[in-house]
Amino acid sequence: MSNHTAQLLWDARVNATKIPTNFDGQPGSEEEGYKLQAALIEASGEDIIGWKIGATVAALFPVLGVTQPFLGPLFQRFTYDSGEAIPILSGHALETEVTVRLKSDLPVRDAAYTRDEIEAAVGAIIPSFELVGARFEGELAGEGFKVIGDGGANVGTVLSSEITDWSSYDLSDHSVKLTINGADAIKGNVSVLVWDHVFDALSWCLERPALSPRGLKARDLVMTGTCTGMTPLSPGDEAVGDFGPMGEVRARFV
Repeated sequence: MSNHTAQLLWDARVNATKIPTNFDGQPGSEEEGYKLQAALIEASGEDIIGWKIGATVAALFPVLGVTQPFLGPLFQRFTYDSGEAIPILSGHALETEVTVRLKSDLPVRDAAYTRDEIEAAVGAIIPSFELVGARFEGELAGEGFKVIGDGGANVGTVLSSEITDWSSYDLSDHSVKLTINGADAIKGNVSVLVWDHVFDALSWCLERPALSPRGLKARDLVMTGTCTGMTPLSPGDEAVGDFGPMGEVRARFV
């Protein structure tokens, strides 16, 4: 059933449609969620280019019905440059976050990676937006296992310019501001994340069974979690993520 369900979810993503809230083969546990997600990746027939991490603020765990953050695959066809016009559906929302680009492989291994080892493999940090939204009808609240199966509810990734020298930035305490249509929507900080430091997100990823045996590869992206919560979007909205001296990320939604 999972292969059929995975194909339905992938087709819904590609065609910008939705399947019923209660669908055949929906997962009832985290393990089942990742099995469905793996089947979805296979159904896509496409290479993944990295991972998003969801539920990176502990307050979201009970809302979604999970006990820890979760992973979702990223695909090139849903990756956009800053400033592009991006199609959205009702219920889609925007997250503002720091994305990491790797310059070398990080294989899965028994021993945990140190932050220094992770940093040595990082090629750039990138101001970014993540578009989120499920391919099933209804709300996300209480549906964490289904969200995992649905690719972590990633709709798209918007990337600004890559920053290869991050030595002047405090990646455990960096402010971010999201503006929608010229009005201040929300202020945030990387400090709201469950990680002590942005790069700790990669260490966490490498301890997840979903990354075995592939690990993380050179050029992979890792979206480390929203600093500004989830902001609902409507067609016609224009968003600016202001990362201060790191720069901005922009998008228009249609």
